[in-house]
Amino acid sequence: MLFRHITIVALSSLLSVSALADRNATGDDGRKIILKQDGSWEYANTDRYATSEDGTRVRLKDDGQWEFIGNAPVKTEQQFREESLDINLSQVITEFAKSKVPGSKNTRIRSNTIFSLNVDISSYSDTPITADINDFRGLTVSDNRGNEYDVIAVTPQKQQLEPGSKYAYEIRVDGSPKFNVGFFNIKTITLNIDAAVFRTNSDISLSLDADEILQRRVSKL
Repeated sequence: MLFRHITIVALSSLLSVSALADRNATGDDGRKIILKQDGSWEYANTDRYATSEDGTRVRLKDDGQWEFIGNAPVKTEQQFREESLDINLSQVITEFAKSKVPGSKNTRIRSNTIFSLNVDISSYSDTPITADINDFRGLTVSDNRGNEYDVIAVTPQKQQLEPGSKYAYEIRVDGSPKFNVGFFNIKTITLNIDAAVFRTNSDISLSLDADEILQRRVSKL
């Protein structure tokens, strides 16, 4: 019993020390902050940050020097940007093909929807980004009505993304809000990209109004 009591006391002490330990934080302006156990705080260093006119993040050093450190973060419906990369949803196209139903005069329509992504890797990134793009697990597509569209292809299967380079991806899904029977009152369609795909700090959601989806008729799908 004595040993058990000592163990509980020791664990309690450790938890208390852990709870009171200094913590690190990052301010909205990107500056590193130390949150102290006594309730006070201070900046980890005196560097400041700014954004240049071309959208590049700049570190202003205490010694009067400065350096580019990457992209300024941006999140919009069609764009996601962190310091290391910029992802832009350039367009969404529905491809459709009409064919006759065997043994009938009726026709049927098959459709795919293609999301075109421009991925720009910052030239200020320290290392290449290894994209996990080849098994589709981190990619999902849905609309505002809760309908889901299966990802059937991603091109190219480019995985090693080099700093200072630009890449164009096409993500193809089965179906389209324009043609699928029963898909009424669909206003938006959204491509969701898991953070693991491009090694981002958070998941990515890129949306487009259904009325802005382009259409292209093809001979077959």
